[in-house]
Amino acid sequence: MSNRAWMPLHIADYLADTGHLTATEHGAYLLLIMHYWQNGSLPENERVIARIAKLSPEQWEESREMLAMLFGPGWTHKRIDAELSKADEIIEKRRAAAESRYSKGKKDTSDANAMHGQSKCSDTGVPPLTDNHSSSLRSQDARAPDFDQFWEVYPNKVGEPAARKAFSKAAVRATVDEIIAGARAYAGKTDDRQWCNPATWLSEDRWKDQPAKPPDKPSAPRPGTNGLSHLQKFQSREEYLAAEKARAERSFR
Repeated sequence: MSNRAWMPLHIADYLADTGHLTATEHGAYLLLIMHYWQNGSLPENERVIARIAKLSPEQWEESREMLAMLFGPGWTHKRIDAELSKADEIIEKRRAAAESRYSKGKKDTSDANAMHGQSKCSDTGVPPLTDNHSSSLRSQDARAPDFDQFWEVYPNKVGEPAARKAFSKAAVRATVDEIIAGARAYAGKTDDRQWCNPATWLSEDRWKDQPAKPPDKPSAPRPGTNGLSHLQKFQSREEYLAAEKARAERSFR
């Protein structure tokens, strides 16, 4: 049985070979060749073949001859058999190449371990590179609790792996307390700007920022003034009537 999740479909050849099929027969034929590809053949029992093709007994009786024209004796398929043989050859070549790489990798690892053992026993006084590498890893592990403190304070928790790397580098340029204090101040900002990515914030030494205070927002207009209260002068009823009377007298002069 083929363990392959895909199969080659040569569209031009397919359309040339199946031009006489109905839509139902197209679907049945595709189901049959997909089953053939996965299993290497079709069953001998034609009732089972009809079920694979999702055809009723009546439909099978009507379409059997048209479908059989696309297969060889015993419902064999020469084109699919050739494609399966080609695919099996490719799989075998890839398997052999993988085994060769695996064997070579094991040999290289064994040689590296032997060289490492010799270097530890030598009298040169030069420490092995693997020890330096492990000490670097230990220093990064030592900063993990400090990063956790920073991460708890920082408001925009995105891209944690990149932030960890940036924090390790930032901890060389400043103390952990300075970084965390800056993050705490940044978390308390009151303006409506978007939060900065934590890796960018650390890489740009943003804990040193001293942002200006955002401008005060203008107060909302008083109801009924349309925002023009500073242009309007309040009049009493008596003042209004007097002004209207004076205006009327001027109009009759």
